[in-house]
Amino acid sequence: MSSPGDIALPFAHPVYVRSVLDCLNSRGVRPAGVLESAGLSWQALNDDQQLVDFAVFRRFVAHAIQSSGEPALGLVAGSMLQPYHSPVGIAAVTSDSLGQALQVLSRHARLIFGGIDFELDNGPRWSTLNVRPALPLCETQVFVMQSILGAHCRLLEAILGRPVDELEVGLPYARPAGNDVPCLRYVRRVEFDRDCLSFRLPAGLLRAASGSADARACIDAAQACQRLESERVHGDFVQRVRRVVLDRLTANPEIGDVAPELGVSPRTLVRRLADAGATYSDIKDDLRKTHAAWYLQHTELSMEAIASQLGYNDPTNFSRKFKCWYQVAPTRMRQALRNGLH
Repeated sequence: MSSPGDIALPFAHPVYVRSVLDCLNSRGVRPAGVLESAGLSWQALNDDQQLVDFAVFRRFVAHAIQSSGEPALGLVAGSMLQPYHSPVGIAAVTSDSLGQALQVLSRHARLIFGGIDFELDNGPRWSTLNVRPALPLCETQVFVMQSILGAHCRLLEAILGRPVDELEVGLPYARPAGNDVPCLRYVRRVEFDRDCLSFRLPAGLLRAASGSADARACIDAAQACQRLESERVHGDFVQRVRRVVLDRLTANPEIGDVAPELGVSPRTLVRRLADAGATYSDIKDDLRKTHAAWYLQHTELSMEAIASQLGYNDPTNFSRKFKCWYQVAPTRMRQALRNGLH
């Protein structure tokens, strides 16, 4: 019988893989070596619409743990995942309340981990978010579960503006040997050997207001999530368009430049994207937005050079657009990303 590593199974969002690489880099491990060993490239991790295949993810996890020497690397890396690096995280932290944020997570979390189901069960006394993989995670199970634990603890803290002392967690694996259980410092109570990963909170806490509530930002992020899910349904053609645009991004390609590469007329390209709930301008804008943040964090390129890479002839236009995307100037974003504050 085939294992998940033997078939094409889109699994992990590049933003998560990039957070693991940032964690490795902070521990003195060269990310390039881990990428090369896993058969990944920086370019592949720049496209936030293309999930990393599970077989590749398995190799990546093995090399990452081996290189770092940290068995709890998943937990450490997950806790470093920035909520504002994905529409799912943005929609959650800008929700009106913790309860609304949990609903967002249960509805859209598969945009981050494509092979995992998140189910929210609201009872009279307790609210429980259950996390179950659609297929066996093989040797990556502990790493993935710890990653989700760390990321959600970080997200819950961002929503409430404080550590979530009320949180109880169930973990679907045996208690590690010895007394060093890193996840215990993140939660009030943890139980091992459970059926699935679970986050349990008092039902009354769901009414707590989010400290970063922003109705407009939440609506925009939720719409982005819905658009991404629509693109996944109609993904083949949309992904082809994204790849062609990405290859030509420096030249700021118009729709008439891209259509011949896809063997269709510009009018047909517009219609097929509309059928998928997407537009050409949104695709190009999303690519530029993602790449802008990546260049700021991972390269020393000047603002002029970054603007050129994204197809802007005038750096002023790039800076103006960047402020529309992130509500902050690119120079301040670079400083915040480097300091781990954004």
